[in-house]
Amino acid sequence: MMSIRSTSFSPATESMSETKVAPITQVDLSFLSEASSRKSSWVNLTSQDTERPDLANARVVVTGGRGLKSAENFKLLEQLAEKLGAAVGATRAAVDAGYVPNELQVGQTGKIVAPELYIAFGVSGAIQHLAGMRDSKYIVAVNKDADAPIFQVADYGIVGDLFQVLEELLEKIPDKK
Repeated sequence: MMSIRSTSFSPATESMSETKVAPITQVDLSFLSEASSRKSSWVNLTSQDTERPDLANARVVVTGGRGLKSAENFKLLEQLAEKLGAAVGATRAAVDAGYVPNELQVGQTGKIVAPELYIAFGVSGAIQHLAGMRDSKYIVAVNKDADAPIFQVADYGIVGDLFQVLEELLEKIPDKK
């Protein structure tokens, strides 16, 4: 068995198209009884009805933390994401507070992302969250606490009121066509 972090590698280019062959080993599973093979079952597949990209594969991710203070305020992030063609993410604190569903969680116990641009609003930068987004190419952080750990990994930081920054971005960024 092999596990690969899907965001750890760039997509293959045509110059990388040379095929390399690796051996495949067959494993005999006949020792498994019929009863033991029924220990797992398919439950369901759910997805959001949205035109925004999937969080794990998005080129741009807009994430909110506890600093957003409510589920209603996350709608501002969704508006920004629509304008940027971005996915929406959240910290564990925001998910635990009930602001957004669990499938939007980024971090050690959530999804691992590595977009070209990661914008964090009201995210303190707990080590568990950083583990899920540290491979992002550019990180922009907006937080009122100048000492927040997120600024240690951010390429660009804005110390200020996230609602004021969000309002200005929503005002100045044109709607996506």
